[in-house]
Amino acid sequence: MSESLKIRLHAAMSHQKAGRLAQAEQIYQAVLAEDPSQPDAVHLLGLVRMEQDRDEEAVSLMEKALALYPDAPHFHHNIAGVYRRMGRLQEAEARFRAAIERKPDYGEAYQGLAEMVKFKADDPLFGQIAEQLARPDLADGILSYFHFAAGKIHDDVKDYRKAFHHFREGNRLTHRQFDAQAFRSLVKNLIYHYSPGHLRSHQGVGLDTETPVFIIGMPRSGTTLVEQILASHTAVFGAGELNDMKRLAASASQHSQVKRSFPDCVPGLPRAAYARLAENYLAKVTSLTSEPGIRRIIDKHPLNFQFVGLIYDLYPNARIIHTVRHPLDTCLSCFFQNFTKGQDYSFGLEVLGQFYNDYRRLMQHWEQLYPGRILTIRYEDIVENQEVETRRLLDFMGLEFEQACIDFHQTQRRVSTASFMQVRKPIYKSSRQRWVNYRQELAGLARIIGMPIDQPVTISGGSNRIRDSILS
Repeated sequence: MSESLKIRLHAAMSHQKAGRLAQAEQIYQAVLAEDPSQPDAVHLLGLVRMEQDRDEEAVSLMEKALALYPDAPHFHHNIAGVYRRMGRLQEAEARFRAAIERKPDYGEAYQGLAEMVKFKADDPLFGQIAEQLARPDLADGILSYFHFAAGKIHDDVKDYRKAFHHFREGNRLTHRQFDAQAFRSLVKNLIYHYSPGHLRSHQGVGLDTETPVFIIGMPRSGTTLVEQILASHTAVFGAGELNDMKRLAASASQHSQVKRSFPDCVPGLPRAAYARLAENYLAKVTSLTSEPGIRRIIDKHPLNFQFVGLIYDLYPNARIIHTVRHPLDTCLSCFFQNFTKGQDYSFGLEVLGQFYNDYRRLMQHWEQLYPGRILTIRYEDIVENQEVETRRLLDFMGLEFEQACIDFHQTQRRVSTASFMQVRKPIYKSSRQRWVNYRQELAGLARIIGMPIDQPVTISGGSNRIRDSILS
């Protein structure tokens, strides 16, 4: 590769990493106009298509790049990620293994493979990972991937002590930080600004539409499962985790007479601004689908729980579904997940516990402010009574029952979240009470969130109180 080509591709990659996909695509296309067989440009254009949610085109380009350069481990790894979110799981597994074969220290590929496969004690991957973890020359970021992979494999074979050790090390080596005090201040400000007085003064703002649906809650609490159930309905489009509400909230200060960040800008927002903001978001989400007969569009970004007040100002008739799961199962699942971006609170148990407390406090505020308007769905109830809970969801959505919602695992749609495996299978119960295997390690977290682990507790969720024994 010439030095000139390296410079051009590097510039394009910088655009791509910054989210400037159009600029990156322009450079890749220019390179390919000169040399249609340049494998890096073909592959990187495939990654652009992936980020544009054009998965079929992404796969076509990446397969072409692999044909041009079959020994590039990152080509195999990246196409595995696309296959995985498309539900082509056997092809994804094969590509992850191909990446590892070509690059034995490819920590991210080991983690990707481990997330897909149920391992047995005699699997050779144990030895391969141990060999890599013993190396003194690997950077912390690479070691972190290996520890997350090792944690998953040891959990599979029920060696819970070693599993937790590896997950703890994996989290530590990411060096991810979270400002828990800043988030607590945000929650305090949200509760202050969104008061009964705010509701009285903001009646009639926003848009009169029933299209938007928001699934909120803690990550790993069942949001993807609920979206998959609902998106299996012919009148529902599941848009996945959108960041648009966060961006919209950040832009609110531009429309406000109070030039401060959200939510401090809320008192200065004129009534007319709400309709404009609502139209901007609605135009974006409705552009995501051209399927006929769609009446509801789901945004299932869990952390939209921060914006419930803003959502109801923008869309008084919006449906908001709050998913809850046993707090220790939720937190444990977050801690065991190496989130690629965001969710920085999940990489340490103490900070995770503080975040959970603030999330719970804010949800209790929304439930009091909007009584009966937020539907709380409990993950454990879906597992035990799938049809009953599915009908309850559809009633809340104003939709008739369809059998496809029960057979949600047969629905072919892209799933990019950590629950990509769960929604490809019928309902199963093995994720319930998982925390019990780590009772000793979670004692400190349990104290932080006020859940003594030796007696039943009462968990708040929605308009009713949920009684849930935390004993196995």
